[in-house]
Amino acid sequence: MNLDVESLRTFSSLAHSGAEEAADSLSTLTGFDSRVAVTKVEMSTRSDVEQEFCERDLVSVHIGFSGAINGRTVLAFDRDRAVSLVDSLVPGASDNPESELATSGLKELGNIMLGGFIDGWADFLGEAIDITTPTYVELDADRSLVDVIDAGDDATGEVPSGEGLGGDTPEAGASHVLAFQNHLETVDEEAGFYIYMLPTRESVGRIVDAAGDADDALPVETFTTFSQMITEGAGQASEDLTAMTGIDTDVDVSRLSFVPIEGVPMQLTDETRRGVVLEFTGTPSGYIAILFDPGSAESVADALMPGMDADPAMRKSAIQEIGNIVTSGFLDGWADSLETTIDISPPTYVDDIGSAIVDPLVAELAQTQEYAFLIDSAIATPDETFTCDIYALPDEQELRTAFERLAPEPS
Repeated sequence: MNLDVESLRTFSSLAHSGAEEAADSLSTLTGFDSRVAVTKVEMSTRSDVEQEFCERDLVSVHIGFSGAINGRTVLAFDRDRAVSLVDSLVPGASDNPESELATSGLKELGNIMLGGFIDGWADFLGEAIDITTPTYVELDADRSLVDVIDAGDDATGEVPSGEGLGGDTPEAGASHVLAFQNHLETVDEEAGFYIYMLPTRESVGRIVDAAGDADDALPVETFTTFSQMITEGAGQASEDLTAMTGIDTDVDVSRLSFVPIEGVPMQLTDETRRGVVLEFTGTPSGYIAILFDPGSAESVADALMPGMDADPAMRKSAIQEIGNIVTSGFLDGWADSLETTIDISPPTYVDDIGSAIVDPLVAELAQTQEYAFLIDSAIATPDETFTCDIYALPDEQELRTAFERLAPEPS
């Protein structure tokens, strides 16, 4: 199966249109005005897909689909938001949110919303897609999304183990998957809900074929190879960060997403971040931001320069040096794999809300591209002493050149 940017645009457009249908259904049913905040096509590991869910207190509705394409959709709500939405649909449900009345209301809400979401894909393919009876699932540290997918449910016709997340084998944690994620929110507050569409690999191929396989399309393995490069780069950055600070770190998540360029700032919260922004040039070129929350920035500065808490200039310098080293570790593996040179600019210190930090970077790239490949990695200490978020925005055309270098030789 081959993928090209045009296919990814088709995926993004279909997912966004389906999410708008779901948002309209929600507004009609509950009276809560809602909108689609972010739509993205995500290439990541199954465990990274899981990470989206396990950090929040979520309840969800799962619906399998089959026919023209096969897979599963997941509609997940913040628990408090789910209670208020269901209460508007079934008055009194909030009195006992664990009751059959409440869960039935949420399943019906999910059935209508996800049914509308899938209809758009069926219209595009010109073939029927059937959906299963909705299943209510609570997701937390003890019951994860991957566990639920792997368990399967043959009784309801849902996708069996190993297929629902886009893979061909049941080997869960490390296999890469292509997922379509939508973040929706009600207008009155940011508490959101999420739609994940997880088609099988064969189904992704059918959508690609319908979108029109471009002459310059690349095997999907090329994208997974690059995604693996990102994971390895994050691992090296983690090791370098540990060596600098003496604090053990791990890579929490590392993924490659394809998003409309204007949606990139929405991937970041509006909480304050401190760190550095750098430009990298070569194949590919682009921008990278190494960001800490204020508490994490203080922790890493203390670890690098203990006793300098009274000298703001020195602490700023420490953050710049850490950002510089982390960036080098993150990008050096790319240069080795691509057999090229990637140079990085001196780090620019930033202290602002996250979306404001990336706005100028997005504005620069928006002059030449409508969509962006967003690379998102997170490094954290096991005891939560600090977390480090890495956001890289390569130039789309130059990243395309990098993909071509990774493509396997034709047989």
